[in-house]
Amino acid sequence: MYATIEPLIGFDVPYERLYKRYIKELKSLHVKHVLDIGCGNGKLLRHLMNEGFEALGIERSATMVERARTLGVNASMRELDSFDDESFDAIVAVADVLNYIPHHELEPFFAHVSRLLKKGGSFLGDINTLYGFEYIADGVMVKEEDGLFLAVEATFEKPLLETTITLFSKNDTSYTKEQGHITQYFHAQAVFKKIPQLRLFQAQPITLFSDQEADKTLLHLVKSAPKEN
Repeated sequence: MYATIEPLIGFDVPYERLYKRYIKELKSLHVKHVLDIGCGNGKLLRHLMNEGFEALGIERSATMVERARTLGVNASMRELDSFDDESFDAIVAVADVLNYIPHHELEPFFAHVSRLLKKGGSFLGDINTLYGFEYIADGVMVKEEDGLFLAVEATFEKPLLETTITLFSKNDTSYTKEQGHITQYFHAQAVFKKIPQLRLFQAQPITLFSDQEADKTLLHLVKSAPKEN
C-alpha cells in the first residue's frame, strides 16, 4: 500500500536533502561497501552508486524492491542473517527505519548490525525527535491526485505514533477503499548509548520538515573491538 501512496505524500525534496547528508557523512568515513537497510524505492542506493560506493539494499516489500531495481541498483528481499560476518564498512537505515522497530527488538537488530560491520565500521541511522513526533507527524494529511484520494491520520501518545492510512482509488463510477495501520516508536538517544559492541560516536540534529526545531537526529555508531578477557 505504501508503494501506491508514496508519490502522493510529497517527501521527495526533503528526502533528497537527507540523502545528501548521509552521502556527506559516508564520504568523510572513506568507506566502500555499504548496506542500506530498508532501501525502499532505491533512490539513495542510486546516489551511492553514482558516488562510487559499492552499495546494496534490502527491503521487505517486493513491490518496492522491483521499483528500486528499475533504477539499476542492487536491491533484494534478503534478511540480515543471510550475510556473512564483517561484510560491510558501513550500514545505513534511512528515513524512520529505526522508528519502526519496537524497543525490545532494537538490541537483536543491532546485534545483526554489529556482526555485519567490519571492525571500526560505522552505522548511520536517523530517528524522529520528540518534537518531530509531537508537532510534525501528529495530525491529519489529505491529498487527492489522478483518481486517488489519500487520508493519513496520525496520533502520538508517547512513546507510540499510531497512523491510519486510508486510500480511495477511483474505478469508473465508484471508489475502492484500502486501509492500513502503522505503528512507530519514539526512541530516546540514551537508548543508543547502551547498544553492545557499538559506541554512539555522534548524534547530529536535523531539521528536515521544520525550520524551528530539529525533527530528526542522525546517529553515528561505531563498532568497537571486543574486550579482552
